[in-house]
Amino acid sequence: MSFINDPTRAFSPILKVTAFSDIEMTSEQGSLLLPYDASTMESSFSNVICQPKTIDATNGGGDFKGSNPSDLKINFLLDDTTYSNLIAFALPSMLIPDRVDMLIKKLIELCHTKNEATEQPNYVRLKPFGMPLLDSPGGGFNGRLLSMNIKNDLVNLTGDRVKARVECVFKEKAQAATS
Repeated sequence: MSFINDPTRAFSPILKVTAFSDIEMTSEQGSLLLPYDASTMESSFSNVICQPKTIDATNGGGDFKGSNPSDLKINFLLDDTTYSNLIAFALPSMLIPDRVDMLIKKLIELCHTKNEATEQPNYVRLKPFGMPLLDSPGGGFNGRLLSMNIKNDLVNLTGDRVKARVECVFKEKAQAATS
């Protein structure tokens, strides 16, 4: 998965996943750069509109009661079969530092596994290079992993993933109340 070992990866859209142990997102736990399928990235937003009571109500009325947390769906495309550098292609998979299997394990560690200090999964910031998400200061989506589905497309003889699609859904973290 290395951009240095395989220059063809320089044209893939990249997303940075950064994990934090606290809701203020100040205690960084690690980060990953992952290629993703831009055509499947989806964000959903919804408002809570309550119907007025029928007695003394005006037509077409509705009260705005706030917004629900947003969701972000994204598919990470992890593939070690496209190395164009012959030296990297000839390396045993165990010597490739950013191979698919290791990236998936790191993604699970950052987003799904409970942090030892907080006993909760980490908060994450997702930031695609060159595309702001939402209206946050850094242009990223801040939240937690809601679900992760790993589809193994290709596995080698030793059982390591060589090509996989990781489908994730992230739920936006609640914004701090301002007074």
